[in-house]
Amino acid sequence: MYFSTLQEKIDMEKTQGKAEDFFSKAGKKIDELVEELKHSDIAKKIDLKERLAELKRNKEKLERDFENFTTDNQQNFKDIVNSFEESFQDIKSAFQKATKNNSKG
Repeated sequence: MYFSTLQEKIDMEKTQGKAEDFFSKAGKKIDELVEELKHSDIAKKIDLKERLAELKRNKEKLERDFENFTTDNQQNFKDIVNSFEESFQDIKSAFQKATKNNSKG
């Protein structure tokens, strides 16, 4: 994967880290439900099994959706980073020009 700036790479890694943390927590919650399922009566077990299956499906769908979103919008992320960098350079140039003019006068 190519990153035009170090900051872009850092931002993408932070986003991926947050997503991984979210999915890790979701996995732990599912594990907790499995443990709860082991210690419940049959009616609760059936309900928990259904909830667990739904949670697993939702987690998998969220993972796919997140991966698709980041892939589909990678160019948009790069464009935003580039726009910020260009704006920063414009502000920096204007500031340098202003301070140079103030020091002359």
